[in-house]
Amino acid sequence: MNFIFVRRLVLIKVGEFYAPGKIIFGPGGLSQVGVEAERLGSKTLIVLGRSAMKKSGALDRLTHLLIENNLEYVIYKNVPSDPTVEIIDTGTGLARKEKCNLIIALGGGSVLDTGKAISAMVTNEGSVADYQEIEGKGRKFQHKPIPFIAIPTTSGTGSEATRNAVITNTKLGLKKSIRDLCLIPEVALVDPELTLSLPPHITAISGGDALTQCIESYLGKKSQEITDALAMHAIGLVGKSLVKAVKEGKNLEARKDMAMAALLSGLCLSNSGLGTAHALSHPLGVYYKIPHGLSCAVLLPYVMEYNQPVVTKKLAKIAECLGENISSLSETEAAQRAVEKVKEILTAVGIKENLFGWKIEEEDFPKLIKGAKGGSLDNNPRDTSDEDLIELLYKMTGLY
Repeated sequence: MNFIFVRRLVLIKVGEFYAPGKIIFGPGGLSQVGVEAERLGSKTLIVLGRSAMKKSGALDRLTHLLIENNLEYVIYKNVPSDPTVEIIDTGTGLARKEKCNLIIALGGGSVLDTGKAISAMVTNEGSVADYQEIEGKGRKFQHKPIPFIAIPTTSGTGSEATRNAVITNTKLGLKKSIRDLCLIPEVALVDPELTLSLPPHITAISGGDALTQCIESYLGKKSQEITDALAMHAIGLVGKSLVKAVKEGKNLEARKDMAMAALLSGLCLSNSGLGTAHALSHPLGVYYKIPHGLSCAVLLPYVMEYNQPVVTKKLAKIAECLGENISSLSETEAAQRAVEKVKEILTAVGIKENLFGWKIEEEDFPKLIKGAKGGSLDNNPRDTSDEDLIELLYKMTGLY
């Protein structure tokens, strides 16, 4: 008997996983900031949004802890919800002028992204625009950033755990990231107590962002076992606690769940990427000033439906993570149930099924599609043509 031996090529998907140097998580965690700051620097630039941190008392607590640990500080405030190149470059100039050797950002995702970008630009030449993921630009950072401590006060973007910062380039009309492993914060300090004063609508759209990040990372082409496990746990936390956090803002247990979900969503997106919902959300923010979490949340169910033919099994698993009993359902039925459950959760927290009220113009579709091109779109599990994107835009704008 003659045997024929065939060498079989086995393709193994190799994953890589990166995280902040140190993660401090839990109620009261802010108390650790002085010790961590003293370990990393002697003079810090504190990056803030408009006035929420002053009103809540969080800023006073932060500065007291820094003084207690013999640190000097300078405050850079009024960072907008969509930080621009100019905001980053101005903050960088201030940090250099004051000879700061540490950055602490206290606020939502935009504030954290601003702090992250400034920490890198202090030691690197040029404008932050030179480093954005834009064709013809995208310079690499040549020098290590000064240390950065990220303290989130919303539960959504997961910026405290990511390697990128999203920045609006007003000159080019684009919202693009800078991205590098060196941008991952030295310390992510996540204290759920800092989110107790968040108003319901911010809690809702932040939570919608976290859910979108987990689902898109889980379904994306670059998904891997580690991030899949984190994403599934985070999706379950959102299903369990988002509605409760919106309706019972002082419920610390719900806030804790959402803070963990947001942190995990950041770890997932940083290591496994995102998808079409995020890709389209960025130009919607640039041209219509639509809050990022809101546009992501509205797009999410439509993108899930679009992707269903190629990720049916994973969508069925999402339904299960969200607490649905799928034992009597076919895989396809269970996948559809996941979409319906996501819609139910978003409706329960006041997020509408479309953005009709934002008066998005059909004639703007081409530039929205152009602005969506890039990394997140490429990571979507199902390839998208311009015609597919137009279809999604019609649905999410309510023009269909």
